[in-house]
Amino acid sequence: VMSIVLALKVDTAQPIHRGRDHFWSVIRDLTDADRSATISAMDLWRCTSGVDLSTVRKELRLLAKAGYLEKLSASGEPDAWRVLRRPTRLPSLSKDGHAVQSGQAAMWTAIRALGSFSATELAVSASTEELAVSPVAAKSYVLRLAKAGYLKLERKATPKRQAHYRLKPSMNSGPLPPKILRAKLVYDPNRNEIVGPVDAEEVSP
Repeated sequence: VMSIVLALKVDTAQPIHRGRDHFWSVIRDLTDADRSATISAMDLWRCTSGVDLSTVRKELRLLAKAGYLEKLSASGEPDAWRVLRRPTRLPSLSKDGHAVQSGQAAMWTAIRALGSFSATELAVSASTEELAVSPVAAKSYVLRLAKAGYLKLERKATPKRQAHYRLKPSMNSGPLPPKILRAKLVYDPNRNEIVGPVDAEEVSP
């Protein structure tokens, strides 16, 4: 069976109304005028697209574990949540609500600090006692960023040494890491087009 290569054009003006960053932005907006206001899972769900209500409730519970929200069981609402802390951006969170640094964030921080580097050198620089970045993950991230135009190839790979890269000054866009996403979509070969929404999730690390 011949594989099909699809080139997807993403409309950067069209926001993605899903994911934790979007959820948190909506929560902040809904409670901005009245800091004592509560929100429900339905309030949040109505401001998202293509997300199950169960997913929204799961995110609310996680934010409560992390100390950003408090559930008010005696408010008379089926579920009511109050904001306890209001940072502009949330850190990456583990399943138990602890703040963790993602592999992509650690690698991006290292890339911005390093000069010329190989994938193995990047993995070593990005790894900590709490987070281990493998050379395989580093190589994948480097190749993706290079293909996207973030990195300049400083030295080609040979049988005895790895390729070396450097971040282009013009692509040092800021502290937040460019995220590698995995897309889930429906492709109709009869019409030779993608049908319906494209769902994207971050590739770990």
